[in-house]
Amino acid sequence: MQLFSPLKPLTPCLILFLLVACGGTQKQADPANPAVQTSQADSTAAPVVKKLEKPYDNLMFSTFTAKPEIAKDYPQAAKEVQHGMMTSLQMEDRFKKVITASEEQPATGDTLIIKADITEMRIVSTSARIWGGPMAGSSGVELNLQLIDSATKKIVREEKMSSWNNAWGASWSGSDNTLLDDMGKVVAKYVVDSMPEKKDISAPTQKTPVKGKKK
Repeated sequence: MQLFSPLKPLTPCLILFLLVACGGTQKQADPANPAVQTSQADSTAAPVVKKLEKPYDNLMFSTFTAKPEIAKDYPQAAKEVQHGMMTSLQMEDRFKKVITASEEQPATGDTLIIKADITEMRIVSTSARIWGGPMAGSSGVELNLQLIDSATKKIVREEKMSSWNNAWGASWSGSDNTLLDDMGKVVAKYVVDSMPEKKDISAPTQKTPVKGKKK
């Protein structure tokens, strides 16, 4: 006689739950793109960043945005990335101001304007991570970054960036919940690394004329 297993009818439902609960699309980081950050065991490798043509004293943030479908599902996503980025840059000791754009504080000539738009995002839900663990996949976010010279209004750098956590590491560290703040830190580091050092321009040394020998 075959015994009835109460878990067997629930198996398809459990699989369906795991697939649906991790909303978004799974995308892998492109190793050929130096701006793509891939977190292995919740650590991020720093890319080689090309320096900008000149340094900037001030950073001014335009309001970060996200694709309509992302803004609908995650209305605070862009704001959280921007907050994490601004907080990291404000802790740096090399910028005079790190502020948001406003009519009361117009950008000066030595200001770099920062814009970003989130194009892809996937965050594994807590319930999916508990039930599926690493099988629930990785969480990640991708965005387009623009750095604009306030004096010329020209884009001096445009980069596609992304950060994906490690599915195994996320099962233990809970990095799914800190993904957006971590992404802000990744982009902040990119801006710092792309900023050239100021050259010290010292006054020319005045040489004392050599007096001719008296005949």
